[in-house]
Amino acid sequence: MKVLALVILFLQTSTFARDWVKIKIPGAKCGDSLDYFVFYNPKNSKKLFAEFMGGGACWSLSTCFGPNLRTWMHPIPEIPAFSVLTSDNGELTPFNKHSALYFPYCTGDVHAGDHAIDYRFNIRAHHRGYSNIQKSLKYLKENEIIQFKDLDEVILFGASAGAIGSLLHTKTITPYLGTKTKKYLISDSPGLHFGQNFWDKFTREMIHDFDRNFSKVDLNIDFSDGMIASEIEHVCHYLSDWKVGILQGSQDLVMSKVFGNISPQLHREYVYSDAGIFETSKKNSNCAAFTPDTKMHTFLLIEKSARIQAGGIDALEFVKRIYSGQTSRSFK
Repeated sequence: MKVLALVILFLQTSTFARDWVKIKIPGAKCGDSLDYFVFYNPKNSKKLFAEFMGGGACWSLSTCFGPNLRTWMHPIPEIPAFSVLTSDNGELTPFNKHSALYFPYCTGDVHAGDHAIDYRFNIRAHHRGYSNIQKSLKYLKENEIIQFKDLDEVILFGASAGAIGSLLHTKTITPYLGTKTKKYLISDSPGLHFGQNFWDKFTREMIHDFDRNFSKVDLNIDFSDGMIASEIEHVCHYLSDWKVGILQGSQDLVMSKVFGNISPQLHREYVYSDAGIFETSKKNSNCAAFTPDTKMHTFLLIEKSARIQAGGIDALEFVKRIYSGQTSRSFK
């Protein structure tokens, strides 16, 4: 199951690739301390689509560097997966004419960490995902690579760990934007429904980073309980000037068995409960959820899973509804 999960997370492909420019971000690091790069495809100076790469998480020498590998801690030489939304296929995505910014994931911290730690045998891991995004946006602005203030619209998207990263970094990017910039968030399979002991595996330093950086979007976590979805009502209220769409499979195998410490059946109960994402997302008019009854993990990385349906529409149509401002209805 663990090997299968990593294959799902890293080896999704698309035949509609953009022409990317690789940009080194000074001072930013991957988990192994090597340089961090982002990828940029300029097309439309007024419209920006930004994707946060996914790929698990880690909390020990074994899970970060092997043999019980749960993520990837090394530089990404090229984009390993073009999601449906980031692709250049205009038949699938409404964003193919947008400029695109791609944030690789190589820190094992769901883009939320900002510390270094020595694991066993004095092997150091740099969990700098949060500060990497901060440094990237600052560098892109100061070097006039992206004129953030001139954007008419910005869309943040991520799947799996990237779904959490895109949610958290709504706070990071907002100060760079103009007051009239339209803002959209597409969070594909962030999990949010975990077991009571979910947090026990993480180090004290990682919990500290999670506590500080999640709270910046009013996601205030009870670290004795893995049911994060109950807080989405507050997050949506905080992001009242964003249009937010969250996709989450009810029996998500990766988020339940691999990371969440619960069964797919219990995960389903959580998703459809009063505290689950389907109900909590409906409490603010700017948020909506897409929660099909499936074991699939992520929907928007490949076309086949993007065609999975809930409530009479598929995942792609749900994204298009969010982009058109239709957030008054959730789907299951």
